[in-house]
Amino acid sequence: MRHFLPLLLLPLLAACATPREACEARATKDLRVMNTLIAETRANVDRGYAIEREPYVSTRYQICARTGDGPVEAVWCNRSETRYRDKQVAIDPAAEQRKLRNMIAKRDQLQREARAKVSACRQAYPEG
Repeated sequence: MRHFLPLLLLPLLAACATPREACEARATKDLRVMNTLIAETRANVDRGYAIEREPYVSTRYQICARTGDGPVEAVWCNRSETRYRDKQVAIDPAAEQRKLRNMIAKRDQLQREARAKVSACRQAYPEG
């Protein structure tokens, strides 16, 4: 999941981009995602296990304001929050290798499609 954070920020960056840059970013989005997944799968194969982010709920104590009939009071209160920890997960290396080969083949297809889309962007928006 941590690899997808930059993708979540992409819309903010796209707001500052020229129309051509925004078009090219949309045209290459799937390719960038696939490259991220390929890198993650290669790392899993190299390590021999995967790392997953596991959510858990913890309680945090903080000072809260309590209002009532009288003045506002500062009191201690419990707040639940979701945190994440990394968890090692066993993988089937042969299955991961097959998955990696399939993703590489798909990436090759996405590269061809992205080149055509980027070319169309450059024709639609000649000044960059």
